[in-house]
Amino acid sequence: MNKNKLYFLKLEIQNHPLFEDDLEFSLVSDARVTSNTSDRLTHFLGSLWVNNLITLVGTNATGKTTIMKLLIGILQTVVMGKSIDQTKLTDVLIGNEPISVTTYFYGTDHVVYKDSLVFKLKKTLSKSWHIESETVYQKKVTVNISKKKLFDFKNIKPELDRKELGDLASSILSSDDSIFRAIISKNKYYPQIPFDTLFFTDFNALMYGSGNVPGEILNFLDPTIEYLKIENKPEGSGATKQLFKLKFKGKDTEIAENDFTTIAKYLSSGTAKGITLYGEVINALSVGGIIFIDELENHFNHAIVDSFIEYFTNPKININRATLVFSTHYTEILDKIERTDEEYITKREGKIQLQRYSTADVRSDLNKADVFESDYLGGTAPDYDAYMALKKATEKAVKMDE
Repeated sequence: MNKNKLYFLKLEIQNHPLFEDDLEFSLVSDARVTSNTSDRLTHFLGSLWVNNLITLVGTNATGKTTIMKLLIGILQTVVMGKSIDQTKLTDVLIGNEPISVTTYFYGTDHVVYKDSLVFKLKKTLSKSWHIESETVYQKKVTVNISKKKLFDFKNIKPELDRKELGDLASSILSSDDSIFRAIISKNKYYPQIPFDTLFFTDFNALMYGSGNVPGEILNFLDPTIEYLKIENKPEGSGATKQLFKLKFKGKDTEIAENDFTTIAKYLSSGTAKGITLYGEVINALSVGGIIFIDELENHFNHAIVDSFIEYFTNPKININRATLVFSTHYTEILDKIERTDEEYITKREGKIQLQRYSTADVRSDLNKADVFESDYLGGTAPDYDAYMALKKATEKAVKMDE
């Protein structure tokens, strides 16, 4: 049976109080595709290539996490059929004015979709958000289509319009549910599943389903561990309780605990997070999903970060063409990423801005980490005046304690 898949291509946002208008995040390659780097991308047709890897790099409080929450929330709502209050959109829909979000998708039956959403705040005590309007456009594309024409939907009539739904459909569809589910159902699409790992950024937890954690990942993260087994023990009313079994090499005793906080005392935060993320990465790679990881370098050394990146850029591993979107403060990683269209710079000058490195006017022979840290692009290094003010305040605070 032929399975038509649906892939995320691009998102645009307008009238959001935190974001610069027309802020755009795209997976579509906008740099030259060469034989040396083509394996790092997925080719759909003609000139349409998409990146399997995207990094968001920026200083503190420039919106990296907020952008990822927006992407996750939209994908959860539009392609996973979740209501707004079940998604990350609850964290990013703010203000009092309507917010417009346009998302583009590619179906492997050679159809490009444009989903235009307008979110509006309900004037009620709960102050919840709902979908004020939604219009879906579609068009068939051929190998000859240019990147410029790919997202041009002028003179194309809507395939679906929320305001023109019949009474029955309107009565069934909640005001915080997307109508795009009808497109997925009608065309029997298998959408690219979003994997949200933002919860693990600052929270030390071990989540790996059940069974033995592969010895290879344990040896890579902590070579002193002989095995780690996770068993789900059934309890009453259909509930289950996890049992962790941990044993170190050269030790006779097995540590068995139901409470992870006890096991956590024996594992470094990097090991626990590495095991958890590895499980999520395997899930994303297995189904060709799109996984979001905030601060990938958090708790990890450079070798582990490089390994996670390689899983998505190596075609022998990434056979289902999954996508990794991650944020980082680790500017050195920029020089390990081969394509300039795999890198987005986040800035905040009043509002959150997003600049693709491939669109920046920077000489190709310059070290990208140096470009970032020198503030050559503007807004990529801590403000000098703020730095000096903090330095003086620190000196004053230390003298007061003498």
